[in-house]
Amino acid sequence: MAEKTIPNPDTGRRTPSTPRQVWNFTRHFLEMCIAMCVGGGALNILVFVVGPAQLGYPDLRTTAPMLALLVIACLYTLPMAAWMRFRGMAWRPLLEMSGATVALAVVLIVLAALGVLSSEDLHRWALGFCGPACVLMLPVMLLRLDMYTGRSGERTHRRASPASIV
Repeated sequence: MAEKTIPNPDTGRRTPSTPRQVWNFTRHFLEMCIAMCVGGGALNILVFVVGPAQLGYPDLRTTAPMLALLVIACLYTLPMAAWMRFRGMAWRPLLEMSGATVALAVVLIVLAALGVLSSEDLHRWALGFCGPACVLMLPVMLLRLDMYTGRSGERTHRRASPASIV
């Protein structure tokens, strides 16, 4: 099926149709969320459940919830960033998206340090981090709406060549 495009008189480029733009944006968001939640969830199980159990250590999420939340943010960010890079995203949007995820953890840690959140609240946030992190990606994506919808002409979903990954 050929992609429908509309000529853009300002740039001379052909712009994807509105349904195609919505699909491009939605697809990108869903791909990042799936990579983040599935990949990050698997890494969290390895780091916080399987690893400590095998070594006989207590769950870091209970003993040091602030540190654990920062580790969790990184564990969720890694697969999402790897997926974005694999799909050929430039470094700047990748770092913006990763920064939003880590910023969520930092804000929660600061709130806990100020006494606004209890350690139990922080533990609950640690267990359900993926959902809020995915929601936080939306405003970051809206800042680059032209790129994520395909209006800018940038290809957000191309396979990266091995040379561009390095």
